[in-house]
Amino acid sequence: MLVSIVTPAYNCEKYLRKTVESVLSQSYTSWEMIIVDDCSTDGTFALAQQLAAQEPRIRVFRNETNQGVSLTRNRGIAQTRGKYIALLDGDDLWESDKLERQVALLEKGYDLAYCSYDFWDESGRPIETMKPFIVPVRTDFHKMLVSSVVSCSTAMIRAELLKAHPFRKDAYHEDYALWMELFALPIRAAGDEKVLMHYRQVRGSRSNAKGNAARKRWEVYRRTLHMGLLESAWAFCRYAVRGMIKYFG
Repeated sequence: MLVSIVTPAYNCEKYLRKTVESVLSQSYTSWEMIIVDDCSTDGTFALAQQLAAQEPRIRVFRNETNQGVSLTRNRGIAQTRGKYIALLDGDDLWESDKLERQVALLEKGYDLAYCSYDFWDESGRPIETMKPFIVPVRTDFHKMLVSSVVSCSTAMIRAELLKAHPFRKDAYHEDYALWMELFALPIRAAGDEKVLMHYRQVRGSRSNAKGNAARKRWEVYRRTLHMGLLESAWAFCRYAVRGMIKYFG
């Protein structure tokens, strides 16, 4: 069955080729890749077009105006034709068996598959001071309040489910808000403890701004999930402790 890979791209010319090469190296070959450029100001769009000209399974789109990552992902998702959708940011990388292992999980009846990952620097080298994040094989809504074990570039989801629940533009942690919406349905999710994704830490990126991310996590609890003050405070304290363990060992 076809797996659709959705990649939002913004000013990632330095990394996009390696990201695409990690897709081309997949042992599972029934895939399509949809790259959506969000009005990059560097050569991202031209590079994406060049890569698509060399590989017919890649399709490229470009937003007319800068839309942000949520709407850019949603546009890519709307173009997919596969049974499953895998998300991959324009600067992250996959191990060659990532798709194969996750298709096998979803074929067992799960709705969402995720995996462990490690941290690489801008030069594409592992960051030795940061331990790999090994995910649990199971999670649910209440566990995700404390530890969000699903990262965008690790996730593969049933297409009909993701199309029915698009990313929200009004949520800073748009991926986390979506996972919580899905887990509240509920859904069945399965984690793979093997490291199958390399998460690139780029200086100045939103994902690398830990203090701001913590503040926005609080806003997700209060504004998106509409949790009470005490419940939010308890969840945030446990989240903060888990975060320190995750990033500093």
